[in-house]
Amino acid sequence: MVKERTIYPIPLVALVGRGEKSKFTHMTFQGEDVRFGYYAWYVEDDGKKILIDAGGTAEMALGFGRPPETVTHIQTLPEGLAKLGVKPEEIDILILTHLHLDHIAYVREFPNARILVQKVEVEFAKNPHPMDRFYDFSAVEGLDMEILDGDAQITSHIRVMLTPGHTVGGQSVILESEAGNVVVTGFCCIEDNFHPEKANSKLEVIVPGLHHDVFVAYDSMLKVKSVADIIVQNHEAKFADIPSIP
Repeated sequence: MVKERTIYPIPLVALVGRGEKSKFTHMTFQGEDVRFGYYAWYVEDDGKKILIDAGGTAEMALGFGRPPETVTHIQTLPEGLAKLGVKPEEIDILILTHLHLDHIAYVREFPNARILVQKVEVEFAKNPHPMDRFYDFSAVEGLDMEILDGDAQITSHIRVMLTPGHTVGGQSVILESEAGNVVVTGFCCIEDNFHPEKANSKLEVIVPGLHHDVFVAYDSMLKVKSVADIIVQNHEAKFADIPSIP
């Protein structure tokens, strides 16, 4: 049974990278393999059915050039929601942390949802820099998106916080739970991004390997650390085996 103010990971694709952990951890862990995933995250608050991100697909990962043997399809997003007893048309709110393709694959499956995205993210996605190949505005073009301009309260216990750096308009999602603040990161990362001591780094965090601005990304990560009791790193592999948070 789904409980309010609890986040339910919906794993969609499992991936293993060969010698490319530094894709997530800027200039650290070079040459190490990394396991990660594509996800969406489900939560209920104020009687609203809320989805954080719209996930990626195995086909998408292959299109990014990943070898087939490193990509495993787990389920579609509608299939994952069905396990929670939820239909796509029942989703009231869809929060897009950013508009990289692996976070919006199923965005058109939710006809009744308010789709929330940051203004600067939309503006950049319309004409992205060629260095960032993970945008394709046609994926969201024509959708009735609700444009946010900075931090915003979404429901009684859920708010978004602008956390740019990985992208220009990434937003992290903060859930006030019984166990404290749970933050789903609005930037692509894994658990090791928040454990620089494992890389013998004297920094407080390790920024994502792909970033729009390395300094802004660092400061955004510190913002997340400052408000979070529990951090949900949005590509961390372990969440495929964790049914709910907290």
